[in-house]
Amino acid sequence: MFWARIRLLGFCAALVGLASPVAAQQATPSETVFRNVRVLDVVKGELGSATDVVIRGNAIAAIGPSAKAAAGAQIIEGKGRTLMPGLIDAHVHIGFGSLLLTQLYDPKTTPETLGAAMTKSAGQMLLRGFTAVRDMGGPIFPLKRAIDAGKTPGPRVWPSGAVISQTSGHGDFRTPDEKSRRFFGKPSRAEEYGATFIADGRDDVLTATRENLRMGASQIKLMAGGGTSSAYDPIDVTQYTLDEMKAAVEAAGDWNTYVTVHAYTPRAVRRAIEAGVKCIEHGQLLDEPTIELIAQRGVWLSAQNLIEDSPNMTAERRKKRADIIEGNARVWPMAKKHHVKLAWGTDLLFEPELNAEQNSLILALRQWFTPAEILKMVTYDNAQLLALSGPRAPYDGKLGIVEDGALADLILVNGDPLANLDLIADPAKNFSVIMKDGIVYKNTTR
Repeated sequence: MFWARIRLLGFCAALVGLASPVAAQQATPSETVFRNVRVLDVVKGELGSATDVVIRGNAIAAIGPSAKAAAGAQIIEGKGRTLMPGLIDAHVHIGFGSLLLTQLYDPKTTPETLGAAMTKSAGQMLLRGFTAVRDMGGPIFPLKRAIDAGKTPGPRVWPSGAVISQTSGHGDFRTPDEKSRRFFGKPSRAEEYGATFIADGRDDVLTATRENLRMGASQIKLMAGGGTSSAYDPIDVTQYTLDEMKAAVEAAGDWNTYVTVHAYTPRAVRRAIEAGVKCIEHGQLLDEPTIELIAQRGVWLSAQNLIEDSPNMTAERRKKRADIIEGNARVWPMAKKHHVKLAWGTDLLFEPELNAEQNSLILALRQWFTPAEILKMVTYDNAQLLALSGPRAPYDGKLGIVEDGALADLILVNGDPLANLDLIADPAKNFSVIMKDGIVYKNTTR
């Protein structure tokens, strides 16, 4: 019933105006030409000379002299602006990031309330230039289906589904009066909402993993250590036994995809690597030997530069985050030094007022990376992590680059972000065109 209600809500939200670009897309021609644009090569870190780019259907058909407009093509006059790939956020929670934690716990919050907030968040994210995201846990599948069907605007979504957590783990979101499902037979509210699976033992972990894969997960998210936004687990604890973690890895591997884990500490990360996990989320408390191990094993580190404070953060959560915040300045330069495969994400949770800062958070990386390195990370490198889902990736085609044959997820920027990275922090002002899958969702060049 919950899923049916959310699907209906997504459709209704599209009709009432959250999805105004969707109505316009029905008249979008099959071919669009960006005329007189400078293509940003994010791999080389170079801005090309003025050229034309033809979009046919949902992909880039031609760049340069061969880019001839067909009759009836939509022409976008670039006037020397920069054409770059759409931004990619490798760690979002569209569900958890759309409401305050108190709202999610409030019995008055309904599936409709959550669905409306998620629908709005997804549309705003796309209009900030984020054309693809990896959702790292929560009730995402109905919204993703609505986006993919064109019923409401939003980025491409690589869904994890419900986070998988042990009892008392980082994904145990029960209220104090909610008892164990194993002993008392009733799922928690968070489990009923599709936000989390509380799974203990190999069999439960296998079932939870397979349930997410059945729903369409492109990767599996497991909680391997303590967290700052959960009530029961200190940061230093290690979660899941090696055998439990291996169960998830084996089930995901049978579906030709991978497991990523929430983990901060060396002990949690080393256990995850031993289990065969292919990506670590966070890692702010890692030491250099563990960073070296990550590099040696070719494991991805999906990191964030978490912010120190916000108006709605509880005192307990601030205290738990203190060491994590301090670790930001250690883990990024260590990972760069040892050539770890790095991805970037925001991981905004239960603070919807911060979602508008999504672009600005990219700028914090300037402490350790050049503008060219940053632009590559938030486009091409993040796209390589998305590709780790292999045949479970929900979309066919290449992302994170502007080249012949790549998917037409593009931003037309008023200026040169290589020379002025601040441009990407104000998408309302500086992104004149936002295109996803060949469809124009914003165009202020007219």
